[in-house]
Amino acid sequence: MALAERRRLLPYHAALGASAGLTGVPAVRPVWWDTPEDRELREGGDAFLLGDAFLVVPVLEPGGGPSAVRLPAGRWYDTATGRAYQGGAAVPVEVAADRLPVFARAGAVVPVRGADGEVEWEVWAPAPGRGGAGMVVRESGVLERMVSRWEEGRVVVREEGRGEEVRGTARVRGVG
Repeated sequence: MALAERRRLLPYHAALGASAGLTGVPAVRPVWWDTPEDRELREGGDAFLLGDAFLVVPVLEPGGGPSAVRLPAGRWYDTATGRAYQGGAAVPVEVAADRLPVFARAGAVVPVRGADGEVEWEVWAPAPGRGGAGMVVRESGVLERMVSRWEEGRVVVREEGRGEEVRGTARVRGVG
């Protein structure tokens, strides 16, 4: 299961690597990276951010793992259940033998590999009145930014600066 998830996320990892090469911002970051003034996040244990989209809570001992984690400000989703949590507080962590606890940032646009090998979009619904973003490395090697937001009661993803909706499959998670 972990290997399949790693393969599915290869386009995301490629975008993280390309972005790190251009900006110097690491792909793996401490949870307080975006809000260094939040002292409580510095006590976040072993949790870390994987790019802008995910907060990962590693389980370092069999049958172990924290029972709670403090999320940075904003809306976050448990990727296994889709349940939404408001950040800025500690939330429960469900530890299972077959997966790591992972939370997705609301508004995140994550490029993933589809069953046919083509890039698809996994979009985590933005909080009302907010938006989000993500990046993808195109076949040409160009890093492109995608933005998400609510429009007329639905979540749309557009290529930044172009205005047109992205081509291909986009699955919105965290709605309903």
